[in-house]
Amino acid sequence: MTIRVRDPSAQPQSKRLCFDRYVLDLHRGCLLLDGNEIVLRPKTLAVLQYLVENSGRLISKDELFTAVWPNVVVTDDALVQSIGELRRTLGADGPRLIKTIPRRGYRFESDVSACASDTDTQTDTLISPGSDETVAAPNSGFIRYALLFASFALAVLLVSGVLWSGIVRKNAASDTKPVIAVLPLANQNKDPGSAYFADGLTQDLINALGRFSSLTVMSWNAVLPYKDKPANPTEIANRLAARYEVEGSVQQTGDRLRVNAQLTDTNGHVLWAASFDEALTDLFALQNKMTTQIAGALAIRVSEAEQRRAVRKPTKSLEAYDYVLRARPALARPERANIAEARVLLRRAIDLDPNYAAAYAALAETYFDATSMGWAESPIEFLNRAEEMANKALSMDDSNVRAHVVLGRIHIFYHRYAQAKAEIDRALAINPSDASGIAGHGNILMWSGQTDAAIEELERAQRIDPELNPMDRFALSLAYFLKGRYDNAIEQGELNLSRTAGANFSRIVLAAAYAEQDRIGDTTRMVAMIRRLDPTFDPGEFGTKFLNAVDLERLRDGLRKAGLLTAQPGSAH
Repeated sequence: MTIRVRDPSAQPQSKRLCFDRYVLDLHRGCLLLDGNEIVLRPKTLAVLQYLVENSGRLISKDELFTAVWPNVVVTDDALVQSIGELRRTLGADGPRLIKTIPRRGYRFESDVSACASDTDTQTDTLISPGSDETVAAPNSGFIRYALLFASFALAVLLVSGVLWSGIVRKNAASDTKPVIAVLPLANQNKDPGSAYFADGLTQDLINALGRFSSLTVMSWNAVLPYKDKPANPTEIANRLAARYEVEGSVQQTGDRLRVNAQLTDTNGHVLWAASFDEALTDLFALQNKMTTQIAGALAIRVSEAEQRRAVRKPTKSLEAYDYVLRARPALARPERANIAEARVLLRRAIDLDPNYAAAYAALAETYFDATSMGWAESPIEFLNRAEEMANKALSMDDSNVRAHVVLGRIHIFYHRYAQAKAEIDRALAINPSDASGIAGHGNILMWSGQTDAAIEELERAQRIDPELNPMDRFALSLAYFLKGRYDNAIEQGELNLSRTAGANFSRIVLAAAYAEQDRIGDTTRMVAMIRRLDPTFDPGEFGTKFLNAVDLERLRDGLRKAGLLTAQPGSAH
């Protein structure tokens, strides 16, 4: 590796680092390719800068977290997404320049030189590792790059005939729609055990705002790391690519509920603030009032039909609503015992209100999750129950997003991709920001042979909701494998297992990906775990959802290399 540094006695070190075909301009805070600026999120750019400045050295994940997210607790997803964005941005150069060292970290593989800025005229000093000599090198006449920057003026939304405009930065979650993050409402009750109530109100506000097609709304999992922490608008803008954020608090006193909320932009400017003091019997009217006012503050023109969908009152029983709130954490990160407990809570909610659509939809999820994770005693019976509960929910509320998504996933299970797409499309027509629906669409694309489009959709879902469910993270890992992106496949597979130990299907993709990289020890370890944890695993059946025979053979080739599938007579493998 060769690094050009400037003589410190002459001029300050250059703020432009050159590697391969790229220039990292630290002064302007941008990456250039052939003079054209490449748009990167600030944190992703910071990750790239740290890797480039430490080229050739193994950088642990902890070191990157300390350098890029100092004094902030973040999940591995934040780093995985930044590395993924960098690799996508660098295209074919990405896997070559950024190497993943499994379970250890990353290494940037390129010669890096401190190159001259537009106004530099002084000489550089060339230093080669292992050499005691320095050689003066003349400045080689760098081409002056034209200043290209992405400034987009937005003047799109009319409310009551008033034009509301602003400057919009391109963000990773959506190219055109403003992104809003509803931070967890602070629980101001003395009893910490009542925090789930504030969490539930936050989730319902997220879901309600998600129905406005002019917004992209970050999921509950994306904002959860900010629970009980002071909100920093700039930090949230950088980490979540959100232009707006909602923060507030909830306090219950007797039979009344007080909610304070405010809407701010990335600069911390308060665009709207309000306090609500309502009787608990009017809780759902309170939610509707908050949703409508926030949308109005954003100057979003909402059709009458969308307003009706956002206003719906979910149940007459607050006790039933309470049971649904208690069940939600288990659905967010499924484990066998938690899913069974959630099912009990949801049945109690239905006993209290037999017409509670959201409870039926959530109950359908518990049956489907148990089947997809391999926990169902009778998979067909559980899928029938899931379908029955989802249809029951839709008979009461035909715009219940979760019910449509569950039905779509059941169709995927049975390889009925046209029907699956129809259900997922219905869900996304109601809530275009629903990460589960977007990921469901990604699943359909992958099994149908449209792998590039599948990766795009699954990555979009992951940006909105970093806590992808195990099946969707598995789908993303498998899609990466099909494209030969083994580092990415392994990264997602290992992350899946670290979050959901029962995700045995991820071990199968990991075994194949390890085998493709000739990682014999890891392959042997993974195959042994598969055979121990799932002795009934049938490698000949695995992957038969693929409509594209090439994709199926690509997977089976990896399974053969891993030793999970016996090579056919006459095969070269």
